[in-house]
Amino acid sequence: MSILPVSKYVNSYRVRLDSRRRPTLPVALLEEAEIDGEGTDLIARVEGPGRVVLEDPTALLRDLQERVAQGMARRGDTRDLALELIDERQRDESLR
Repeated sequence: MSILPVSKYVNSYRVRLDSRRRPTLPVALLEEAEIDGEGTDLIARVEGPGRVVLEDPTALLRDLQERVAQGMARRGDTRDLALELIDERQRDESLR
């Protein structure tokens, strides 16, 4: 059984939904999360009953890339998947 690390983000912010169910996110929350604000696209996902997570797509991709790299490192896999994909695409005649 693994223990989840405590998040470095420990502040909580009250967010209220308006009559159209739109949340207003406090500036301090956005600053702590390093999210620019107005016009920023976010990915929303349900993490369980009563729990919604908003994420910057760039941060989400970076997290996924780090997890893949860590998994490969644990298995001793030193391949560079990006270079392998580029090589494969360059050899693929159907892409020409």
